[in-house]
Amino acid sequence: MSRLIRVSFVALLAICAAGAYANVPSPTLSSVPDAITLSPGVRYASNPIGGFVVHVEGPLGPVSGSFVEVEVSSDADVLVSWCQAGTWGGAQIHPILSGFTDGNGNKTFTYFGGSCLDPNDFFGATFIAQVRADGIVLDEPFINSPDVVNSSGKKATDEPPTGGIKRCDLVASVNVAQVSLSDAVFHTRPIKLGLREACSKFTPPFNGAVGVSDAVFLTPYIKNGNKCNCQ
Repeated sequence: MSRLIRVSFVALLAICAAGAYANVPSPTLSSVPDAITLSPGVRYASNPIGGFVVHVEGPLGPVSGSFVEVEVSSDADVLVSWCQAGTWGGAQIHPILSGFTDGNGNKTFTYFGGSCLDPNDFFGATFIAQVRADGIVLDEPFINSPDVVNSSGKKATDEPPTGGIKRCDLVASVNVAQVSLSDAVFHTRPIKLGLREACSKFTPPFNGAVGVSDAVFLTPYIKNGNKCNCQ
C-alpha cells in the first residue's frame, strides 16, 4: 500500500470516527415542553406563561450552538391571536422563531398571544407546532394561553371542519386577545375539580391534572384582565 493510500485511509477513518462521536441532537435526550404557553400582553416575573425553553442534548451532553427552530403550522397559525406591538415589546414574530443554543444547550423563546389548540380538538392536516434542532425534529408541542375562549365562550377549534376562528374579540372597534370573565369561567372548573384540561395546564406534566401551581400562575392574568391588540 502506497504512503498516499495509507494517509488517505487513515484520514477516512478519522472522519468516520469523528462522525460517530459527533454530538448530534437527540430527541430522546433533549427536553422540549409539551406546550407553548402564550402570554396575552405583559408577562409576570417568575411566571412561566409566555416562556418556552428548549434544551438540546446529544450523546456527549448539551449541544452548544445548535440551530433551533420552533414552527407553528399554517393550519394552527391562522387560529392563534398573535399580539401586535405594545408595552411588552415588538409584535410577536410568527410562524417560526429560531436561534442558537447557549453553552448549556438551552434556547429560550418568548410568546405573546391568545388561543388554545388542544391536540384532541385540532383539525388541521399537519402538526400544531414543531421543534427542530439542526434539522432534527425533537417534539411537536400544542399551544395554550390564559386567553382560551372568546366573549361567547368559544375556543378557536370549536368550529371544525370548515375552519375555526381566531380568538380575537372586538372591543371598541379593536381586535384584542383578552383574559376576560369567559376565560375565568372556563378555567374555574378544571382548577376546582383537578381535571385534565390542556387549555388550563401551564406547568409540566402538561398531560396531568390541573393543579395549584397552574392556578397561581393564571391568577394575575385573570385579576388584571391581560390583553393585547391581536393580529
